[in-house]
Amino acid sequence: MKWQQRVQVTTGLTCWQIMLHFMVVVALLTGWKTKALIPVGVGLCLLYVATVIAMFALQRFHSGKLRDIGDFLEELTTTWYFGSAMIALWLLSRVVESNLLIAAAGLVMIAGPAVYSLLAKDKSGNFAAKHPVRR
Repeated sequence: MKWQQRVQVTTGLTCWQIMLHFMVVVALLTGWKTKALIPVGVGLCLLYVATVIAMFALQRFHSGKLRDIGDFLEELTTTWYFGSAMIALWLLSRVVESNLLIAAAGLVMIAGPAVYSLLAKDKSGNFAAKHPVRR
């Protein structure tokens, strides 16, 4: 087994996902040390939004190189979502004084995509398995 496969089996993340997390942590630490944490946080959130928009645009293609890039960006945004939500929540806490509003925003940020995903599932009422079960 290659070392990249061992890392993925052990951590559940690919090497590029681990490097992405490492780069975000380095950016946040650099922002903290240079007293520029707010601009760095805003920049990371804007970069995440740009990545999501590019993902939506590229996933409209049904095949080819652009669709592959869209699929890669989907994995990237899925991996990066929790960190960007926490950065956005921290930035919001710098502006909003109410703990109740911050808690509500945090709940919406964390639970919102899961609830939306459950509600957006197959609405046809046909809940048959997409793949037959072998017995």
